Amino acid sequence: MKKLIVFDLDGTLAPSKSTISEEISTLLSTLLSVSKVAIISGGDWPQFEKQLLSKLPHDKSLKNLSLLPTSGTKYYEYN
Repeated sequence: MKKLIVFDLDGTLAPSKSTISEEISTLLSTLLSVSKVAIISGGDWPQFEKQLLSKLPHDKSLKNLSLLPTSGTKYYEYN
């Protein structure tokens, strides 16, 4: 099993500057329950809040999520 799965936000998980779909939200939630996931984007923190975090359930699986805004120059993890 993979130890870490990394995605780009814009153009991969969601169309550029759009929120993730309900399907992607469900799939990410399922993945977060079994694996560590990192998501990178050129945008800053507010973009992650709007496009991604507002659509994910806020439960214990977020401990497996790492966010890398501004092209990976910042790093956030849930704790």
